[in-house]
Amino acid sequence: MKIIKIVDKYLIAEFVKPFLFMVFALTVIMISSFLFELTDFIIIKKIPSSVVANLLLYRVPQVMVDSLSMAVLFSTILSLSRLVKDSEFTALRMAGINFWRLLIPLLILGLLISGLTYIMNEELVPWSNTKYHNIIKYSIHKKDDPRLHKNVFFKWENRYFYLGEVNDQNKQINKVVVYEQLEESNKLTTSIEGYVDGSRLYLKDAIVYSLGEDNYSQEMNKFAHLEFNIGKDVKEFYGEEKKSNEMNRAELEERIELFKASGKDISKLLVEYHLNLSEALVSLIFVLIGAPLSIKSNKGRIFGIIASLIIIFVYYVIQSISRSLGLNGILPPFLAAWLPNIIFAVIGLILILKEDYINIR
Repeated sequence: MKIIKIVDKYLIAEFVKPFLFMVFALTVIMISSFLFELTDFIIIKKIPSSVVANLLLYRVPQVMVDSLSMAVLFSTILSLSRLVKDSEFTALRMAGINFWRLLIPLLILGLLISGLTYIMNEELVPWSNTKYHNIIKYSIHKKDDPRLHKNVFFKWENRYFYLGEVNDQNKQINKVVVYEQLEESNKLTTSIEGYVDGSRLYLKDAIVYSLGEDNYSQEMNKFAHLEFNIGKDVKEFYGEEKKSNEMNRAELEERIELFKASGKDISKLLVEYHLNLSEALVSLIFVLIGAPLSIKSNKGRIFGIIASLIIIFVYYVIQSISRSLGLNGILPPFLAAWLPNIIFAVIGLILILKEDYINIR
């Protein structure tokens, strides 16, 4: 038992040192690459360096999240391949420690880092991405007060509002969807056009559906004119025009519910919703696939770096293809988001079990 505890501490120390270094190095490299792209803003568009600095600052959370899983893979392979190179791995196996037991501290670290990634994806990354896109929109492209706003989405009390277009000049609104959650039944209101006056929306030729279980329509009524009080001026909701990478899972779920009830295509939103969780678990998956591969060679760091680069490349190629198939409706959204994780987790588990089985034999 004492030997095992010593080994756990040893493996954690061997993992943490390269992990911290790789997170820092990968973040610096990716931010530097991003800065290279922003030089046009400084030189050509004469954007103040302070604005560009803010762009870099708001990009750091996203870059760090992307770096964490890659750093986990590098650290897993480097730490275990060094044990193999120095024959320490053979000594541990001869002491009766099976491969699964050896991996426990690395799996726990992978799970903790996955948890950190999830929290950052839910809390910090959407906020920083919104700040980043607002700087691009208002400071770089000078859209200080655009007249036409598209895809305005917001919630007021128990209602979700989606305005396809809002024209600030003539106050016209188009493609309106209102989803109302009530105790007895939900209601869905749609209208092709209308206008806004301060905190009130006026819809023309509105259709109101009373929804039953699973949001199936039970009753439909038509109104030549319909009015909604949204509590405050619609302009105050413009900041909530968010892209999918600016929303956490709760916000994505709200938009999915509205679009689903209104009959809009939700494939893209569902893929992004499931990706938010599946991407957070990549660190754990990389421990599963990286650990058994790291003991196949005694080349040490050279093998570790090459193997890590190959795994990262293959994983993200599969993820890109799978995501594209999901967005185009060829794969179910859940499978499209989780397919790379499933493939790599299965391969990793097979390799780990095979390693223990061979050594038992």
